[in-house]
Amino acid sequence: MFDYFRPHRVMKRLVEVDCDELVARGIRGVLLDLDNTLTTWNSTVIAPEVERWIGHLRQTGLAACIVSNAATTRRVRPVAERLGLPWVTRAIKPLHRGFLQGMRLMGTTPDTTVMIGDQLFTDIYGANRLGLQTILVDPVSSREPFHTSILQRPLERLLGRHPKS
Repeated sequence: MFDYFRPHRVMKRLVEVDCDELVARGIRGVLLDLDNTLTTWNSTVIAPEVERWIGHLRQTGLAACIVSNAATTRRVRPVAERLGLPWVTRAIKPLHRGFLQGMRLMGTTPDTTVMIGDQLFTDIYGANRLGLQTILVDPVSSREPFHTSILQRPLERLLGRHPKS
């Protein structure tokens, strides 16, 4: 059971993920968390290096989709439109629905999809349970919702942010 909380890979930042390597491993689609992965929490500002990384992702032929637990499209839509990506809101990660919807939008399957996110209990746990590849990145910012900083991050520290062997 604890293996579900272990990502396949751990990276410092999203932009360090090698898109060419993903393609070489048979990945066709990338699910992306929004808050503290693509942007800082509760923001629509996209760093230039993230925009460049998304451009390179496209050049490699990978599809991508934002999968967010955000309840509305207020923040998700502007980011997705600026990056030219489809999106899923109210994903209710770690439940399967949002991941499956994102894969449908990209036309991928669990064995050809990777989830990139900053949280073990939502992004990594949910994606691992579906059989997706997972990449855990450090949060872009220390600013995050109260429940994440008070409940989830301390539990993550207990479990550790170690990749699967």
